Amino acid sequence: MKGHSGLKKGSIALAMLAAVSLVILSGCTGLMGGKSQPSYEGVVPTSPYDSSKSSFAAPVATAQPGNVYTNLSDRKVIMTASVQLEATEHDKAVNSIRGIAAGAGGYVESSSTWLTAQDKKQTTITIKVPAARYEHCLSQIKALGKVKSESSSGQDVTRQYIDLSARLKNLQAEEKQLSDIMGMSKNVTEVLMVEKELYRVRGEIESTQAQLNYLGSQVDFSTITVTVMEPQPVVEYDWGLDTAFKEGVRAFIGMIGALIVVTGYIIPLLLYFIIAAAIVYLIARAVWGFYRKKKEGK
Repeated sequence: MKGHSGLKKGSIALAMLAAVSLVILSGCTGLMGGKSQPSYEGVVPTSPYDSSKSSFAAPVATAQPGNVYTNLSDRKVIMTASVQLEATEHDKAVNSIRGIAAGAGGYVESSSTWLTAQDKKQTTITIKVPAARYEHCLSQIKALGKVKSESSSGQDVTRQYIDLSARLKNLQAEEKQLSDIMGMSKNVTEVLMVEKELYRVRGEIESTQAQLNYLGSQVDFSTITVTVMEPQPVVEYDWGLDTAFKEGVRAFIGMIGALIVVTGYIIPLLLYFIIAAAIVYLIARAVWGFYRKKKEGK
């Protein structure tokens, strides 16, 4: 009886190991290529952002006619835009951009202001607005001043979104199977073995869900970066004869002024030199006269 009981327990443990191995293999097939890769045709993942609850909900794959790769309404695109704007009333324009973001249900992500070399204000402000209001907000911003430059781009993340959704679904199925096996465990060794796999799977579920949440927030909220500048001073050039004559007079007066300045430096130096030379001459003459008289006296 004891041998039969031991054999029975060994068979259960072997079955448990086989079941865990099958679960692990089934969880890995979601990311592998070839025939094991799940088909995405006709599957439309919903956005992970649940606006009614103000939180991200787990994505749900629902069967819909068509293909997510050809149906434009099902694509996941991250929209970004950059605008350089020249506005006479700098502060008013910046405040208006903040108001546009708030009015659309968005928010200001970052903002910085500084002075240029010409003491003109310049502000770079980045806002996040709902994707549905992206074009409308962009047109409102461009109406605040003179557009100096503009660029817009979209990053299609449909494939990445679908891959993450499929991975999450497989991980959740694996978690359920491991939970069922946990209930069938008969001893500590089996419980610890299954529990270890559950911890791993739940960690991967949390990581994948976080990636989906971030991707969903990037898709649901578009990014607009605006640089608001005060108008720079306009430099005008007049190449007429009148201007040339005035420039010539200014140059002549400047030259005379320079000569006066130089003369003001040179004249004192010349006086000092003449005075020094006269003193040296008088001293030399006196010495020579003294020497000559002494020689005649001898």
